[in-house]
Amino acid sequence: MERKIYKTMIGGREVTVEIGAYCEQANGSCLVRCGDTAVLTNVTMAAQPRDGIDFFPLGVDFEEKMYAVGKIPGGFKKREGRPSDKAILVSRLIDRPIRPLFPKGLFNDVAVVCTAMSVDTDIPPEVYAMIGSSIALSISDIPWGGPTGSVVVGYVDGKYIINPNSAEREKSRLHLSLSGTKDAIMMVEAGASEITEEEMLGAILFGHEEIKKIVAFIESIAADCGKKKTDKVDMYSVPAEIAQAVREYASEKMDAVLTHFDRYERQALEDDLDKDVQEHFAEIFPNCKREIFDAMYALKKEKVRSKIINDGVRPDGRSLKEIRPIWCEVGVLPRVHGTGVFTRGSTQALTTCTLGTISEAQKLESLDDDVFKRYMHHYNMPPYSTGEARQLKSPGRREIGHGALAERALEPV
Repeated sequence: MERKIYKTMIGGREVTVEIGAYCEQANGSCLVRCGDTAVLTNVTMAAQPRDGIDFFPLGVDFEEKMYAVGKIPGGFKKREGRPSDKAILVSRLIDRPIRPLFPKGLFNDVAVVCTAMSVDTDIPPEVYAMIGSSIALSISDIPWGGPTGSVVVGYVDGKYIINPNSAEREKSRLHLSLSGTKDAIMMVEAGASEITEEEMLGAILFGHEEIKKIVAFIESIAADCGKKKTDKVDMYSVPAEIAQAVREYASEKMDAVLTHFDRYERQALEDDLDKDVQEHFAEIFPNCKREIFDAMYALKKEKVRSKIINDGVRPDGRSLKEIRPIWCEVGVLPRVHGTGVFTRGSTQALTTCTLGTISEAQKLESLDDDVFKRYMHHYNMPPYSTGEARQLKSPGRREIGHGALAERALEPV
């Protein structure tokens, strides 16, 4: 492929996009540069859908390479290991705006890998990884409904700033990560120091104006060198014949099930109805167990939504303005510095707090200067909390992400 270079201005800085020079075997690839920061993004898709799954197998990874800032990794192996918490959080930022734009029924594995190749610590690479993922998907042959644009919005001395540098981030009362299409916002994640609702809304609108320009820039790139989207992908969908047959057989029965407001009683009745439907259609639609199950799920979703919107009644019988019963208790563990239990309905959280000395701060090795972290907020969701019987594992991306959100909310106060 011929090497092409495209340039634009984002937040007052020149951004360069190189296409066709690297990784030609990927479905889509681009190198995004801003100053001395460079992020290489590659997207690939498996030729065939994965068997036996009912979800879209999208993997998004942001790679931190210490050579990008002229460092040798610490530790005996002197090699990068598992992703840092920061890399996982950036991966989630990249994932959220692009995932909803893939077509429903796509079960081919798709991998998005963003690698920080060179980093100027004054120009963080995260936002350019987000932009790079949109560019790589847009120019690839992978079915996708983008492009999206991404910015970080800061708020210093009453003025909004697009993609603030390190010094501006220190002064900013707001750190808003924003992604969207030219028509709508797809993802918002923010940390702030008690800004008003009007200031937050202004930041979102200000950022979206810049996003529109980025989307137009990416559209021009895709029009110039993008591949034609493949039509050789088998999209899964429930046949209309099965959906209609399931609706006619189970609609009234589902209505009866949804009149039971006790969660566990209703779940047992739903399981019985699912079994009944599967047995009824086993001979009519052989080898279509999955399609029948999905048709039942769609019917249930439609019924529940209708009751909420039209009748103002939620599945457990509550009105739209009614909350679950709340119960709280503190000091439940005697030797722990601080404990609290919060219960709302069937959801329960036990929180503990430990005070340590300055010497117990966490040292973080990253692409930025090494820092010491004094406040750490960990979130865990063990399998028994949802009644599942499976082994305990290391914290997953979801747990790390939720802990970071809670930490971001509490640290300023």
